[in-house]
Amino acid sequence: MTHFDWGTREIVTPENKTNKKKAQIIPPQMDLKRRAVNFVKGFDINLSPQQLEELEQVVQRSKETFVRDIGKELTDCRKVVVAAVGDLSKSPGALEHSADLAYSVKSLGGTFQYPLMTQIAKSLEIFVADRTKANMKQLLVIQLHIDSLYVILASRVTGFGTTVEQATVAALSKLSERCELPRE
Repeated sequence: MTHFDWGTREIVTPENKTNKKKAQIIPPQMDLKRRAVNFVKGFDINLSPQQLEELEQVVQRSKETFVRDIGKELTDCRKVVVAAVGDLSKSPGALEHSADLAYSVKSLGGTFQYPLMTQIAKSLEIFVADRTKANMKQLLVIQLHIDSLYVILASRVTGFGTTVEQATVAALSKLSERCELPRE
């Protein structure tokens, strides 16, 4: 009798029934278990005040690292964009730097209580997407996005900001739409 064996995903016939391979389960090595996070010293579900404080310190250090790293990326990217404004042949490099920056900020901004930065980075990412060249106006729009990100970071504006910041996001989006074409 012929049937399909779901475990091995093959057709079992009387001829190959005895030759059927069985799945082998290989347990993880102890070395891998030791490297796993919190294998030896894990956190209980009910965290003690000391454990909460440790976690808070880790989060704070990560936030400070984010601010420092993104600040440096913003500075570097702005230099590249300003150089491209002076020499349009450098616009492909500026676009590449801007796309990388937008992706980094968009993906991490909300994680560290900077959702406003995420909004602006998303606007920038959409603006530079699939571009190979940019004209002077488009480079200036990119520069405005970068400057806005830098001001938010330097002022430590967490959350979604006030009406002023939200109006800035809306204005950047409208400006991006207005200057979007030509898309090269």
